Amino acid sequence: MPETVATHFERQLQRLRSDLLRLGALVESACQLAYGALIERNLLSVEQLIQREQDINRSAQELNRQAIALLTLQAAVAEDLRFLVMLSHFCRDLALIGDDALEIGRAAQTLLRYPPPPYLEDVRLMFERAQLLLSAALSAIANFDPEAGVALANCDDAVDADYQRLYGRLCAPLNPQEPVELRLILLLLIRNLERIGDHATTISQRVRFIVRGEGL
Repeated sequence: MPETVATHFERQLQRLRSDLLRLGALVESACQLAYGALIERNLLSVEQLIQREQDINRSAQELNRQAIALLTLQAAVAEDLRFLVMLSHFCRDLALIGDDALEIGRAAQTLLRYPPPPYLEDVRLMFERAQLLLSAALSAIANFDPEAGVALANCDDAVDADYQRLYGRLCAPLNPQEPVELRLILLLLIRNLERIGDHATTISQRVRFIVRGEGL
């Protein structure tokens, strides 16, 4: 029996959802590699991170292309249409998180020139909070959970507080033995972590919009 337009649409839609989750997994692994580079001072993680970021960008571009093609079928109910419209935004959010992870990896590579900085433990805690935010955002996509944004907003507040606290410490007067470059790199790095939290929170808000038509 020939496949109807509606059946073809539903099959392709499920494929897009699966591909989006795979993209999310790539981004999550990029953040784990960045964590390894920064906290564990693993130089190999930086090399793997460069390749991972390229994979993320390719996957995001292909997902965008497929979503646009599927929109032309015009066989979608309102929630499906909202998902397809939001898909390009999901791809952009996730690609930006991948970019932030790569920037963290590059910063970690430079930090290897120096002994572990005294701020590293606080940075580690902030990083782990940002990773939890990303994991929760990906879970919201997987489960189409419109309520995830509430919990994520609270956790994002904690990441923002980490940023403000570390920013204050890093802007304090320099120890004469402390290189200026070290402070500057850490300032950029914590900004990347804050952005990861912001993007993850935005993802959860997009899920709420898809499911309920509200929240943006």
